[in-house]
Amino acid sequence: METTATPGTNEDSGSYTPEARAETRSELEADIEKFLQSGGKVDEIAKGERADPPRKPENNYGRGSI
Repeated sequence: METTATPGTNEDSGSYTPEARAETRSELEADIEKFLQSGGKVDEIAKGERADPPRKPENNYGRGSI
């Protein structure tokens, strides 16, 4: 049975190697540059801002069918 390693990991220890991280980082930078050159835009979100505000907990005890 053939196993494939996750890209960027060392098969023996399962840890990321510096070389693999550098390769992944350069791929990510290239993807970001391509996105920006094709008209993409990056919006900065304020720290602590959430898309979904916290909700009040619901009490569903005893509402289910038997």
